Amino acid sequence: MKKKSLKYSVVAVAVLSTVMQTTPSFASPIDSKISQTQGAISQTQGQINDLETKIQKLDNQIIIGMDKAQKLNDEIKKQQGQIDKTKVEIDKAQKDFDIRKDYYFSRLRSLQSQQSTLSTYAEVLLSSNNISEFFTRSFAVTQILQSDSDLMSELNKKEQALKDAKEQLNTELDNLKKTQNELASEQKNIEANKQEIEQALAQSKNTLQQQQGQLAQQQDQQKAEQLAIEKAQEQARQLAQQQAEELARQKAQQQQQAQQPTSGNSTSKPPTGGNNNNNNNNNTSSATASQVIAIAKQYLGVPYVWGGTSPSGFDCSGLMGYVYRQVGINLPRVAQDQQNVGKRISPYDVQPGDLVFNGEPAYHVVMYIGNGQIIQAPQTGDVVKISPYNPANFTSASRVLK
Repeated sequence: MKKKSLKYSVVAVAVLSTVMQTTPSFASPIDSKISQTQGAISQTQGQINDLETKIQKLDNQIIIGMDKAQKLNDEIKKQQGQIDKTKVEIDKAQKDFDIRKDYYFSRLRSLQSQQSTLSTYAEVLLSSNNISEFFTRSFAVTQILQSDSDLMSELNKKEQALKDAKEQLNTELDNLKKTQNELASEQKNIEANKQEIEQALAQSKNTLQQQQGQLAQQQDQQKAEQLAIEKAQEQARQLAQQQAEELARQKAQQQQQAQQPTSGNSTSKPPTGGNNNNNNNNNTSSATASQVIAIAKQYLGVPYVWGGTSPSGFDCSGLMGYVYRQVGINLPRVAQDQQNVGKRISPYDVQPGDLVFNGEPAYHVVMYIGNGQIIQAPQTGDVVKISPYNPANFTSASRVLK
């Protein structure tokens, strides 16, 4: 009888120990699928990040191109004013030319009308009565001839100057128009390239959405499988526990029958413990930083607009310039110039109110607002918004607030 009781006890302990200590060591097929989907999602997200970076760079090129176009338009206006002024001078020179020319031909006609008495200068000289009169007339004729020569030379110079001025004006106008056409063509190519990237970005985002949906389904399936395994384990554990308790009860009865009754029952409770984790993250910033951040948040939802510098639409550098101007700080127009304002710091050392940049020279700028967040006007088709901050994604930072 004792041997049989001992046998039951050993079996009970073995069953309970096996159920309580053994965990599944096999990998479910769904785990492999989830791993593959997560890898695909990571790859797609990387493509999206690369495409968004390209769009930001192209947006920056467009902004710089618009700034160049504005400066070129100003130069054209200035040049047009100079052209108008030069045309006035040309008209005045033309009138002077015409007056002198009329005077010259009038005098020629007068000389020709006197041919009946003094048909040539030679006759004037030969008709002198004496040597003194001859020299006097000779000097007069020489003066007239020299005057005619000087007048003709001056007329020719004036005429050539007019031609040169017109030619220079036409050349300058052609160069300005050529620059305008080249700039317009460059902007057109950039926008076309940007449109292609935006289409690729939309496709990647659609792919990401599908992959995320697939991952959610796979994770639900994994969760259901895990719950089924845990339920089966619990049922097995309860069954083994019941069997072990029954065997133990039988053993106790057998021992009581074979020996004098002894009793002892002690229970102990494992000590309980706990820990208390307090995370205290104080985000402090100067009053000026708080003011700048509050102003920037007023424009959440404002659409991204190329060259935008007002609440009707902002680009990335336009938003920063507008916000900081409200607290008396004037920033340059474009991101690559804003990058050189203030104290250069590491993206890992930023404080609320600091500017953070992508690229060297910068093609995108954002504002760090604390708590691991930034506010930015990201790109075309988006709006001013708050985004998570990862310093590894940025090149440099600048502290413009004292």
